[in-house]
Amino acid sequence: MTSTTPRRIALFTLLFIFLAVSGGQAAEKMAKPFIPPAARPVTAPTTATAAPALPSAPSATSPSAAQVDDYAAAGPTDAPAVPVPDPFYGWNKFWFTFNDVFYSVLMRPLANGYAFVMPQMIRTGLANAYQNFVFPIRFVNSLFQLDVTKASREFGRFMINTTLGVGGLMDVAKADPNLQPGNEDFGQTLGHYGMSEGCYIVWPLLGPSTVRDSIGLAGDALANPLTWIFGPWTYGDYNPWYWSYIIKGGDLFNRLPVTIEEYDGLVKPAIEPYSAVKDAFIQYRRNAVAH
Repeated sequence: MTSTTPRRIALFTLLFIFLAVSGGQAAEKMAKPFIPPAARPVTAPTTATAAPALPSAPSATSPSAAQVDDYAAAGPTDAPAVPVPDPFYGWNKFWFTFNDVFYSVLMRPLANGYAFVMPQMIRTGLANAYQNFVFPIRFVNSLFQLDVTKASREFGRFMINTTLGVGGLMDVAKADPNLQPGNEDFGQTLGHYGMSEGCYIVWPLLGPSTVRDSIGLAGDALANPLTWIFGPWTYGDYNPWYWSYIIKGGDLFNRLPVTIEEYDGLVKPAIEPYSAVKDAFIQYRRNAVAH
């Protein structure tokens, strides 16, 4: 066995743990379990089997407050409701069922236990701090979309929360109506420039996505400070490559109690949960691109 084998095993193990706790789609889309905490469909789902819209945006004291964005308050888009192709229905339905069982059987008890022992105030602060730290993702994509207003807002939020908010633990900027949280990402940037959604796809553990949002992960990863701080390089003899996975996984697990609760609110009333999640996700992403 070579000297690199233990390191490879550790890498694969950490990657699995990261995917397991990340659940939903992600660097911020594929990394949000099933339905992102801010993914509240604005209009009613397009099929009769879909569940009602997710609850309205939580208050600033909610554990997912740092994830709340503009789109929850936006109106329906003017674009026609063109169905997203689902050519991989067999694959998608299988992994949707797998993901659902994985979270219901394994992650739900862990999330409930974590919520029981960890005060909500601490969970909120940790979520706020992480969202403040990865503000370059939102800032850069706002610039890519030539939206100076959003870019200025993101920079202003970062400066205020970093200083007055004690490193971002408190979302002080949210008190200003002009500095409400945003959620721009590279998938939205691609949509802004006319790239179509492509087909719908469900990834193992990572949840719902589209071809466009899957491609958008690469751009979000490049804008994420974790990529550059904990890259494949060394600091002397120390290579902290795994810390980016630990930090990201920790944030996702920290938000998991609220995410699972909101997921339940979407699928439990639904006659066909697969369609409910698909419709809610597609509408959320379309509204995100439109606004």
